[in-house]
Amino acid sequence: MIPQQEIRQICDRIVKSGELGRSRTYAAILEYLADHAIAGTIPKEISIAIDVLGRESNFDVGKDSIVRVHIYHLRTKLNTYFARQGHLEKYRLSIPKGQYMLAITENDPVAADAAVPALAASPEPAIAGEPAVRRRNYTPWLAAVAILILLANFLTRVGQPKAEVATNPFLSSRLWQPLLDDNAPILILIGDYYIMGEKNEHGDVLRMVREFDINSPAELAASQTAGANSKYLNLELGYTPTSTAKALAQVMKVFGAQSQRIKVKMTSELNTRDLVGSHIIYLGLLSGMRGLNDLMFAASGLGLGATYDDLINLDTDLVYNSSSGLSGKASYHDYGMLSTFPSPGGTQFVLLAGMRDEGLANLAEEVTTPNKLAALEQTVALDSKQTPAFEALYEVRGYDNTNFDAILVYTKKLDTKVLWETRLIDAP
Repeated sequence: MIPQQEIRQICDRIVKSGELGRSRTYAAILEYLADHAIAGTIPKEISIAIDVLGRESNFDVGKDSIVRVHIYHLRTKLNTYFARQGHLEKYRLSIPKGQYMLAITENDPVAADAAVPALAASPEPAIAGEPAVRRRNYTPWLAAVAILILLANFLTRVGQPKAEVATNPFLSSRLWQPLLDDNAPILILIGDYYIMGEKNEHGDVLRMVREFDINSPAELAASQTAGANSKYLNLELGYTPTSTAKALAQVMKVFGAQSQRIKVKMTSELNTRDLVGSHIIYLGLLSGMRGLNDLMFAASGLGLGATYDDLINLDTDLVYNSSSGLSGKASYHDYGMLSTFPSPGGTQFVLLAGMRDEGLANLAEEVTTPNKLAALEQTVALDSKQTPAFEALYEVRGYDNTNFDAILVYTKKLDTKVLWETRLIDAP
């Protein structure tokens, strides 16, 4: 039997370590779970929502995932504490997946250290300088034939390609530099959606429809085998939001002459092996990320709300909610989220996701416009000696289908050890 005082002291050390962040929310949830562990009871999701998060008694846990989001991130923060600061603790506190209880076990320092694989060290690439322009040097032998020499010089240059004077402005960008300074392939993943044909009683297709829980022909076939969705017909069709074309055009500017390294693929076709050995860029909406969504939020300070139109700041409980296309009003606001981090193999992930079209289109412009990109990197205060790992959120306001400038509303550096600790992608 573990002494109650020992459990409370461990909780106190975890809170004082700073691993839970500045918000008191995670400390309150930890203390609440500890009280139940000491009492030998397991709290319910609704109890945490009401007793700790201050929700009303009619709070619907089926529609609002705020408790699950907080528990998910608290689980990660506990793992981080025992991997970095608490590896010598006698006991280890953890939250089993899918549960709302605090598990207390004897701590194994070796296992704690092994739980966080060391990221492969990536040497800091040098920033290429402006290339020298090679010119032929014609030294005049005689003043009398100077005109002939100049003419010969002109004739030898006719038809030759013009030397490129300007360097790629993104070579000095901390966001794009890891993708530009090597020859690794670049895979751009486009967030896409599956659509079906809806049949009438005669078997004719009346219209094309999208169901949120059917994202592939295989899923449609499985649901029909189970006796549902018989009115739908597989048309082998998909679609992408209009903003992805705009975002792709913006991102291609970054690579210029290196565009031959780029391959474009739909997220519906993503396999886990695609992520090995390639830099990864995602362009699309939050709802189209599939397995990449899990990576984007693994070490994030943001969490998804009840829908893909909501993000929650897990330190402040501030909710960012898109009204694009939903309010029925001429004015609107939307959000675009950037997340970038290195993989254990040294390649880089750059994920650009909007809640809706406006958020993605404006986010892509912000990170591919040199002066705007420089302002972002200055705000994040990136370490020039480390591979970039951070996230940012932009708010876009508009009126009557006209977007105004995006505003940076949130940034955070990411702990890549936490991100890759137990993270796997559930790719199709």
